[in-house]
Amino acid sequence: MALKVLVVDDSPVTRAMLSDFLSMIGHQVVGEGVDLAQTLTILKAQTPDLITLDLSMEKEDGLTVLKAIRQADAKVKVLIVSGNTQQEIYDQLLAAGACGVLMKPFTLSELTTALDKAAAA
Repeated sequence: MALKVLVVDDSPVTRAMLSDFLSMIGHQVVGEGVDLAQTLTILKAQTPDLITLDLSMEKEDGLTVLKAIRQADAKVKVLIVSGNTQQEIYDQLLAAGACGVLMKPFTLSELTTALDKAAAA
């Protein structure tokens, strides 16, 4: 099933790579955000099925953005994309409503698996 995906990351390289990978596997990228304000604006305008969310961004951290997303839309799936390896942080994110975590760096295959799990959650 093709998903409408919002990519949120403050790194232009990571946004481009995620967007390219998502398009290659048949998903539609409906927007790219770099911070909380952009994310909420695009979320309201595009109603994505899933959001890929970076954990460490310049303006806000992923947990703050995740909580705001949950307040704005309780149904949208949120997949955390991060290089952080601290299990306690992942536990907090999952408790706050994330449906999974994809570790950076990742392959196309790992992204596909993570999206399938997130969509089924």
